[in-house]
Amino acid sequence: MAKLEEVPVTSTWRRRLGALLAAAGLMTSLSVWAADVSIMPVNVHLDRQNDRATVQVVNNGNDVVVMQAEAIAWTRQAGQDLDAPTQELIVNPPIFTLQPGQTQILRLGLRRTPDLQQEATYRMVLREVPVARASENRVSGQVRVLVALRVPVYVAPNQVRREQTWQVQRTASGETVATVANNGNVHMKVSELRLAGATGDSKVLAVSGGQSVIFPGEQRTFRIATPSNPSGTLQVMTDQGLQHVALGAGTQ
Repeated sequence: MAKLEEVPVTSTWRRRLGALLAAAGLMTSLSVWAADVSIMPVNVHLDRQNDRATVQVVNNGNDVVVMQAEAIAWTRQAGQDLDAPTQELIVNPPIFTLQPGQTQILRLGLRRTPDLQQEATYRMVLREVPVARASENRVSGQVRVLVALRVPVYVAPNQVRREQTWQVQRTASGETVATVANNGNVHMKVSELRLAGATGDSKVLAVSGGQSVIFPGEQRTFRIATPSNPSGTLQVMTDQGLQHVALGAGTQ
């Protein structure tokens, strides 16, 4: 039995699937396995001067893997990701076979020179193609997870403008609420928030979901349980480095 599990490149999807099956009481009757495929790089950046890129796909497992590659347009509305067909980005080859230990080079390119006022965003989607295997037919109670990976592709505008506005407040329930508005014309990433005390030490504040990609014009709010009356600054780790945000007064 084959099952499609589409997850980001950086997800620990094997552990997550195992936990789901364990919670459902299926681990005693099902054996789960999947192809071991890795990608480098996990993000692609293009612009007017560099409208071509390559991505390496490596089969780290012991089985032959057949993969299909396609490019899709990636937008976001009301916080929801939207995918759509596109002819603006080319991926070659569109389908390929990886022997164990083999590396496949994928080539990405824009069909036209970009003339953008705001960043354009795409995804290269890699999906494993199910292949009938004689060995699978002889094993009962086996679940094969078909790998599907999404690689973000960012196309920079003519002039990059990075502009962010942070608001940090304390709520009546005891949370620290940090809201960022991306007023620039390219995306930003937030990977971690730290609360720096007045003495210079810092305490890591958990941010669920790992890296958050915030598109131009978007806002994102992080709600964090923190000690009472925090002082100092909020340290925000982004794709552009460490930023220091003053803690604001007031209650939401």
